Amino acid sequence: MPAIEDHVYNFIKEAVAAAAPESPLAGVEVHDTVYREIEQETCIRVGDGDSDLAPNPGATAMQEFDGVVPLVVLSLLTGADRSDRQACRSRMIELSKSLAMVFMEDPTMGGRVNDSRVTRWPRGWDNISSRVYSVSNAALLVNETGGQIP
Repeated sequence: MPAIEDHVYNFIKEAVAAAAPESPLAGVEVHDTVYREIEQETCIRVGDGDSDLAPNPGATAMQEFDGVVPLVVLSLLTGADRSDRQACRSRMIELSKSLAMVFMEDPTMGGRVNDSRVTRWPRGWDNISSRVYSVSNAALLVNETGGQIP
């Protein structure tokens, strides 16, 4: 059975592929790790998960529950003045909200898990490969109510 971060990555890739052209999600680069090189102005990265393990009903397999998967959203700063920083931050915030909405609209991620929801949403700035990004690091909770759906 795939790890929860694999379920999250696949679900986000599908949501980006299905996004309407006017959506902040349209055309966003999606990474299955925080270590890939960023090529576009906006990017969503799925970090490494942290979860508990317990046997499924019937004790035939182990399942993950109470998982936390970091969702890192980045928006490249393309100018040097205050209005450029505001636009960059706004782009990151709109993308982060759109991503959270995807999980709100389908908390089972298409039947992959029992439940999921975005919680804490710290944000700020970072310098990656000598490029400045507005960044959010949301925590996605997965399977608070029990193990993965087979």
